[in-house]
Amino acid sequence: MEVQAPSPTLVYKRDDPNMPQEFRDMLVKLLLEEHLENNGNAEYRKILANIADAGLRYAPHSRAMEIEAEIVRQEVAHGKICAEILEGLGADPYQDKPIKQYAFHIPLEDWIDLAWFHALIDRVGLYVGVEWVGSPYEPLAEAAPQLETDEIFHTKSGFLHLREICGTPEGKVAAQERLAKWWPAALDMFGRSGSKNSPVYVKWGIKQHGNEELRQKYIAEAVPEIHRLGLEVPDNYANRRFL
Repeated sequence: MEVQAPSPTLVYKRDDPNMPQEFRDMLVKLLLEEHLENNGNAEYRKILANIADAGLRYAPHSRAMEIEAEIVRQEVAHGKICAEILEGLGADPYQDKPIKQYAFHIPLEDWIDLAWFHALIDRVGLYVGVEWVGSPYEPLAEAAPQLETDEIFHTKSGFLHLREICGTPEGKVAAQERLAKWWPAALDMFGRSGSKNSPVYVKWGIKQHGNEELRQKYIAEAVPEIHRLGLEVPDNYANRRFL
């Protein structure tokens, strides 16, 4: 599916009567069905509870516990922002929607799992924030800088944890082994390369890049950080579900 129309130059405010219906519908679809963060969704609360439990249960020291508590606080704030944006679009955020990205359903069994979760899965959230910078929908554009800043903190925290884990031979071996689980899950979070919705989001300026373009950008930026840990990155197609 090809969409040739350029991104719009108009900026729509909350309750803007001139907002095109397709533009509104795609925003609601993104935030209600595809974007994770929404405090009105019980599934999101369940995932946050799992992250909080793992962070406080497995953190090896008090500083790590503080970091995990701050990450959860920020995620709650993100869920509030998105719920309010949905309300501004006339949509009810209090709907139980399944979280489609399977990465959020992978059990966090120990500290290594949680470290990779922040380093790789939260990193995908960073690209969401960047995509919303300069959004033609004003509430999204206003929220984007804070979301971007927070997700940078989350992924940096994950790599901070991993550097500590990889400080021992045993930890390094375990981190390398676990990467095989989290790397394909992270790449799959961008969706299918041939997605029908992706070019429509780009058409309206809701996203700036297609799924595969974002995935390749992610790979190019994440791989050097993983190499700095002294680890090898799995094949980009191994164990993938969405190509």
